[in-house]
Amino acid sequence: MKYTSEKELLEDFLNGEERACAYVYNRYFSRICLYASSFVEESKEAEDIAEEGFIRLWQSKRSFESLSHLKAALYQATRHVGLNKQTARQRRINRVDSYVEQQEQDQKSHLHELVYAETMAELYDAIQKLPPKAREIIQLSYLEGNSNQEIADLLQINIQTVKNQKLRALGLLRQHLRRDSFNYLLSLIVLFGKI
Repeated sequence: MKYTSEKELLEDFLNGEERACAYVYNRYFSRICLYASSFVEESKEAEDIAEEGFIRLWQSKRSFESLSHLKAALYQATRHVGLNKQTARQRRINRVDSYVEQQEQDQKSHLHELVYAETMAELYDAIQKLPPKAREIIQLSYLEGNSNQEIADLLQINIQTVKNQKLRALGLLRQHLRRDSFNYLLSLIVLFGKI
């Protein structure tokens, strides 16, 4: 149906007359869809935004001074819907990105723990192959965290003997360990500053 009077159209629209809503919808839908496409990438989503903009405007029960005023309100309602869709989409993307990042961190952490466990197992096995005195000094130093002086006092030996036994033990460990495991041991030594 065609309206001859703008005033009549606006009154019918305000009163929720379906023919007035259909008239406004048919007249502006294509341009509102085009405007809505600036918020999304797919035309189906743009149509959904445009339709929601129309529904919001119709349900608002606002009165309009002119058809231009109604059209401006329609653009504004569509803009709000489009911005809300963009925000919701960005939140979803952020949640997915956060989830993926967390999974990658968990995977790296898991891998780190695996490497650590295997390296430590190899290190413990190699320590068990050391002569008894060297093994005891290595355990007291690197595994229990005692200083050279504390070890010397505990074993009632000279501090220089502790240092010599540690150097001898490190040389033997180098023969029993893979290169990366030995380097890991050295990094622990450097980290704790104990030689």
